[in-house]
Amino acid sequence: MERTISNPIFKDTVTFITTSAESNGKYSEMETWLYSKGGNPMHTHSEFVETFTALEGNLGIMLNGKKIMLSPGESVSIQKGEPHHFFNDSDKPVLFRCVFTPGHTGAENMLRIIYGLARDGQSNRAGVPKSLMTLALVGEIGNSALAGIMRLLNPLLRVLAARARKKGLEQILIQKYCR
Repeated sequence: MERTISNPIFKDTVTFITTSAESNGKYSEMETWLYSKGGNPMHTHSEFVETFTALEGNLGIMLNGKKIMLSPGESVSIQKGEPHHFFNDSDKPVLFRCVFTPGHTGAENMLRIIYGLARDGQSNRAGVPKSLMTLALVGEIGNSALAGIMRLLNPLLRVLAARARKKGLEQILIQKYCR
């Protein structure tokens, strides 16, 4: 399995330092190079706390509607259910560490799938999978739900994810992007 993955749309590169399996489920740890103007969409998690630590450059975090700028060595922990996203609004790359506690193999797989779809041209310009069923399933796999007004779509996405699983899409995506 690849330790380093890149997403040409989000403009970042993730290296898995310690997977959930390697830590016996205690945590998942990654380091990410986030390039200029890169970032991810607003979302929430219900199964793990996510801690960000800036290592090089200033990492932007939008948390509960507030903008936080982390300088090297500074950290913030996102609690379960808190809407958030990260970004780099500078002209220089930012290196940061992200830890999921407890570890979450599904979130690791979600990253591998989303990045693989982006590399394969199966995502739109915002990094969203072109297939709504795939989007729904990937969110379920990674314990990521839409936040803000878009959260109104979450019940529909849960139904679509269940249909996708019945059709075997989860195994197809895992086989293609997570082995």
